[in-house]
Amino acid sequence: MRRILRRFAALAVLLIPAVTGHGQTAATPAPVSPVPAIPFEKYSLPNGLEIILSEDHRLPLTAVNLWYHVGPANEVAGRTGFAHLFEHMMFQGSKHVAADTHFKILEGAGASLINGTTDFDRTNYFETVPSNQLELALWMESDRMGYLLDKVDRLALANQQDVVRNERRQSVENQPYGIAEEAMFHQLFPKTHPYYAAVIGSHADIQAAQLDDVKTFFKQYYAPNNASLAIVGDIDKAATRQLVEKYFGPLKRGPDVPPITATTPPVTAERRQTVKDHIELPRVYMAWITPAIFKPGDADADIAADVLGGGKSARLYKRLVYEKQIAQRVVAQQYSLMLGSVFSIEVTARPGQTLEDLEPAIDAEVAALRRDGPDEAEIERARNSIETRMVRGLENLGGFGGVADRLNMYNHFLKDPGYLPQDAARYRAVTRESVRQFAQDYLSPTARVVIRAVQGEQALDPPVPTPPAPKAQPGEGAESINEDAAWRSQMPKAASARPMQLPVPRSFTLPNGFTVLYTERPGLPIVSANLVVRSGSERNPVDRPGLAGFTAAMLTNGTATRSALQIADEAAQLGATLTAASTMDASTVTVSALSSNFGPALALAADVALHPSFPSEELERER
Repeated sequence: MRRILRRFAALAVLLIPAVTGHGQTAATPAPVSPVPAIPFEKYSLPNGLEIILSEDHRLPLTAVNLWYHVGPANEVAGRTGFAHLFEHMMFQGSKHVAADTHFKILEGAGASLINGTTDFDRTNYFETVPSNQLELALWMESDRMGYLLDKVDRLALANQQDVVRNERRQSVENQPYGIAEEAMFHQLFPKTHPYYAAVIGSHADIQAAQLDDVKTFFKQYYAPNNASLAIVGDIDKAATRQLVEKYFGPLKRGPDVPPITATTPPVTAERRQTVKDHIELPRVYMAWITPAIFKPGDADADIAADVLGGGKSARLYKRLVYEKQIAQRVVAQQYSLMLGSVFSIEVTARPGQTLEDLEPAIDAEVAALRRDGPDEAEIERARNSIETRMVRGLENLGGFGGVADRLNMYNHFLKDPGYLPQDAARYRAVTRESVRQFAQDYLSPTARVVIRAVQGEQALDPPVPTPPAPKAQPGEGAESINEDAAWRSQMPKAASARPMQLPVPRSFTLPNGFTVLYTERPGLPIVSANLVVRSGSERNPVDRPGLAGFTAAMLTNGTATRSALQIADEAAQLGATLTAASTMDASTVTVSALSSNFGPALALAADVALHPSFPSEELERER
């Protein structure tokens, strides 16, 4: 690699926070969390809609993010999948927006990150638009909040029932391990619990939905008083308030939302199930019910998950994938939810290995964590990783996990959009003993569910037939909730476009000819660097296709002074991401870290780029 670097001019791009000293090289973390507060303003309309505004003028973009406080947690047995069904129907047109034009209109206006998602505790919709198209986004979001039922008729419902059932076939029945993951929730929760069924619902419940049921659900939960709207980006707050009032102010308040009364009973004895699926490799799931989101113990669970399964540096990966070589994939996570969270470990066997090989090894690592807890280095590694992910998420105004989504998430669960610094502080308060105590209290072998996924014929519920299309006229069964206004039928025109002020990169050249370009990015304490070597797959020998990509993949698998695991450990300890890749005409090494840790992170990237050792055992593993 050194020869390649000398032969071809290399380019490094650095994005440096204007507010931090990027020359710092000490790996010691800052005494306080580097996670910044997000400035915001929150208020409510008379109809109950909560509004969260945050100005951010880094780009002429605005993120619109709308959360409805409804999900399967609000559903009852026999009526599963309604929240997800409406996620689909919300993109099918409303009174003033023609059917199937939602994406076309927004994309035509330059929007990106357009989507909607449903989770157990909420449903959200979002898009990022050029800031001069904010009014268009508000027009569309308000129209489907206030005038969706004007277009929901028997034909529209039947169409989306078919679409959702087909999605279930693709994402559950025909997705490898899909029915095993569903079985895990079936074993953790009783049938009457709202988390028992998959978010998408069951075929029987989806097909059984009647138009009156659907309309009642919408009127109950898709009302202004059960929603919060976050608008983040290049906005003028006063003008934005006027637009919000114009489009959302006239919409009627809905009925009061009934409280969720479901409780989560504990698992008091191990529950096991073997699931046959169309898979090549067996997989085992172990799952426990753990503290609810933001409750005491939730942060400890996140740290424990990172210690056990957070990448190559984690205990389960080292033991099962590297040392014993009996597993090919390891995942551990805390799925934080309102009515009780789910802590799970998922391990896929290597070819030729069995679940009988995996389970004792997993049990040994969980038992060690329950007995001794993690060490200080593991705590710091997990904390740095979590804090870096928090900061990195703030690089995006919109999209899933962006600034607008995070403000809305904290508002949804805590009624405090500005909770980010306190959220980070939860992880600063975690100790070895608190993680050990969490594991001791919750990760007991007698309080878990074990799902064993093996190859075989699936045992599915009896098929639910799809009835013929209803004999109905378009509009039959549609209903109006809000009074109409003539101006709503007119699509808003774009305001004057605002210029984009891109930072001007500066550069210098080292005596060896190595060129460095760098630019400041104010606001966030994170630095990214990208080393580009002008040689990619176009230079592959004819008889060795894929050589450039394979070589790049090997860079992080060992240097003259570091093993693959040491590289992974150091990167994780710094909370850094370190990757290498190859494209048609270039090979790259990319590193990103909090500014307080960027010095050692860059040194690690340099070692990977300049001194790869290509160890033979890693070559075979990478194959």
